Amino acid sequence: MTIKELIERLMLQLLILKLQLQVKFLRQKLTIPNLPKPKYVVVHHGGGDYSFEQANKHHKDKWGFISSLGFGLGYQKWIKYGGYVIIARRDNEEGAHTADPQRPHYWNKNSVGICLRGNTNNNPPTEWQLRALKEELDEYKRKGYIVKAHRNIVATSCPGNHLYQWLKDNKYII
Repeated sequence: MTIKELIERLMLQLLILKLQLQVKFLRQKLTIPNLPKPKYVVVHHGGGDYSFEQANKHHKDKWGFISSLGFGLGYQKWIKYGGYVIIARRDNEEGAHTADPQRPHYWNKNSVGICLRGNTNNNPPTEWQLRALKEELDEYKRKGYIVKAHRNIVATSCPGNHLYQWLKDNKYII
């Protein structure tokens, strides 16, 4: 382990300790980055034309869990129309993006949720969103993650027909 890696690990441990103290003594609803490496990436669409700020507020109001990065959004990553990726949760933080009654909490603890802004049932994702998503998915696949569409886990139209077809055409899902 290099000194840089050791320092990064210590910084993460200090962050975790700080968050644990906030949860215990201040009774704050925070998620703590302490999960094992996720196994999956679950792809979503926003289902509407909500901005990051609107989706973040909605999730914060609905569930009340704040990530270690200070966001309420249940996805780890949000991709704007221009392809800009916002990191809302660390990959090893529990998300709030895929609820499966057959396996409560499983997907949120074992996957990274990536959401593209917009409703891809009505309109295809932008070229910039797809470029950013491809870059993200290629990196996760290189690390051994398995890509899933939300609809392949539970009955939903998410991630929208256009995005779902793109995932199939680019062989991210079967």
